[in-house]
Amino acid sequence: MFNRAVLCSAGIAALCAMFVATPTLAADASNVAARAAAWEQAYNAGNPSGLVELYTDDGCRMPPNAKAVQGKEALMAHFKSTATQGQKVTVAVTAAESSGALGYGTGTYVVTAADGKHLDHGKWMLVSKKMGGKWKTQCDIWNSDMPMPTEKAQ
Repeated sequence: MFNRAVLCSAGIAALCAMFVATPTLAADASNVAARAAAWEQAYNAGNPSGLVELYTDDGCRMPPNAKAVQGKEALMAHFKSTATQGQKVTVAVTAAESSGALGYGTGTYVVTAADGKHLDHGKWMLVSKKMGGKWKTQCDIWNSDMPMPTEKAQ
């Protein structure tokens, strides 16, 4: 009986120690939520310049089914071809954390046509860097939760 009580107490103590020793997530000093809102606003306004300003000079995007886009000029060309078509994007942040001069964020998105028709929805992830006292997106990637279109549908 004594051995079982000792073992049970030791097990509870070990569990408590694990919870106390587990670090909590750091607060998101990079404020991904505010930057995501700024990205959404600039995209929906058809403002490629405003979008590019949210990225580092060597920032990149990794679009699905396409080559990566890197650098301010390539980002500008990318956003001129995508953010000016009248589509609207809604972005939600599901997680974000930063440590030192690096941070990350994850979330979801929904794309609708100008008439409100649902076009796409999925998830995204970004890496942020603090440069010159200001947080910018270093690189982001996203992909759809919708099935790939069939050849007939294309």
